[in-house]
Amino acid sequence: MSVIKLSGEFKGVPNQKAFKVNKKREPDNKTDVRISDLFKKDIFEACKNLKDTTFKVYMYLISNQDGYIGGLSKVDILAQTGISESSYKRALKELEEKGYLLYSHQQAQDSSGALLPLYEFYSRPYLSSNCPLS
Repeated sequence: MSVIKLSGEFKGVPNQKAFKVNKKREPDNKTDVRISDLFKKDIFEACKNLKDTTFKVYMYLISNQDGYIGGLSKVDILAQTGISESSYKRALKELEEKGYLLYSHQQAQDSSGALLPLYEFYSRPYLSSNCPLS
């Protein structure tokens, strides 16, 4: 299992997870997608396919830069989205079930050296064949 470092000086807390953002890229595979038509399509599809509270967590995660690796902070997500702790847990479960949030075989290392389980977040669901929906 490989280990990757978290972005910045983040220090995890017990039982915390980390996440990495993976946005769909433009056809040249070099341009980071911000609010292009392709990216808007992903957001609108998620809006239609996810429950309201889950969509709030989706928006929290997708608001980070592509490739960003950080702590999946329940406290911050609750503060930023206004959802309850039980809604947060249901939202993470829905994101996993629908293929937006996948457990990674890598781990993340925080600034203190602690290892955290890593989940990869995708702007569109991942298929079982390990390729993003087109």
